[in-house]
Amino acid sequence: MPHDKNGKLVENGARVRVDFIVTNVYQTEGDGYCNASLETVEPMFPGQHKTSLTVNTKQVEVVEPEE
Repeated sequence: MPHDKNGKLVENGARVRVDFIVTNVYQTEGDGYCNASLETVEPMFPGQHKTSLTVNTKQVEVVEPEE
């Protein structure tokens, strides 16, 4: 069965969280949101590049780093 990093079942419709690091913030005019470039904390497999993504900040939530 497909599962997440903690062994929980992953199925269609499930909500998941992915750890990303903000690598760049692009100011936009208007509602106080902006665009942010993100990079995964870990690559999918050792030796591969990390995955990058650009989203609007209304889609993200800042979290405290794990210690």
